[in-house]
Amino acid sequence: MGREKKDEFGSNWWAQKWNGTLEGFGWSNRLQRGRAYARTGHVLSISLNPGLVEAKVQGSKPKPYKVSIEMDKLSDKEWKAVISKMAEKAIFSAKLLTGEMPENIEEAFKAAGTPLFPTSSKSIRTNCSCPDYANPCKHIAAVYYVIGQEFDKDPFMIFYLRGMGKDDLMESLKKVRNGKPPELKNNMSLEKSALVNESCSENKNSNIDSEDSELFSILKELQEEIKLFEGLDEAIKNMTFCFDSPQVPYSIIKRLGIPPFFKEKDLFKKLMAFYYDKAENKANDLINNLDNPLE
Repeated sequence: MGREKKDEFGSNWWAQKWNGTLEGFGWSNRLQRGRAYARTGHVLSISLNPGLVEAKVQGSKPKPYKVSIEMDKLSDKEWKAVISKMAEKAIFSAKLLTGEMPENIEEAFKAAGTPLFPTSSKSIRTNCSCPDYANPCKHIAAVYYVIGQEFDKDPFMIFYLRGMGKDDLMESLKKVRNGKPPELKNNMSLEKSALVNESCSENKNSNIDSEDSELFSILKELQEEIKLFEGLDEAIKNMTFCFDSPQVPYSIIKRLGIPPFFKEKDLFKKLMAFYYDKAENKANDLINNLDNPLE
């Protein structure tokens, strides 16, 4: 029974960590009442934003109570330090890309001098429109557990609550891991892309921003290399190979999710896991048994 209760508001470790952290603040009795409220659907709506959670909770009165929960956002300097630490381990990016929270992600936050989860009740500020003066009241407590459910569904919501969304986090992490390459505008239009290709192929001057000049140079060099390409030389053909199982099993399935046309989700996962394992075994056989896999 204990396991079922724990999974009810979070089956993943990061949601359980959130719930366990709150329960460790000495709020057990109040949280139990909130757990019952959350279980029976009293939390009518919830909105998570950077530093702020707002919700409506149905109490004994006809009009729902308004609940707000505030947490400090990380500063730009703190996020920069966290991302720098996260970039040191490739497994962090690999896990996050598949929608999983790395088990030791907290190490990056601790190393940067700021915790991911709240460390005391003082780091959370709450308010409820109900007349109960207890803090947390059962309405606030119910919202705490629903927040855990939201974290369980999407671990990036934890980062978002602390001030950084998924896209910004992954883009910043990518830049740091790639050695901070030149920034290119994400909203680069199709017309501008076409102009880049034209400039490279015809070596014309253009009115594109000077920050893209390096892109022109790179594309031009690539085109010249492709023209000179004559196939694999003997050194490449005689290369030795090794194969290691991926650190995150079935990462593509986890990242892309179940196709909407496939109704039986568990069957899809089992089938794909079977074929992924088969492909992995085949790769191992090729590497171990062939003298020259490229021939």
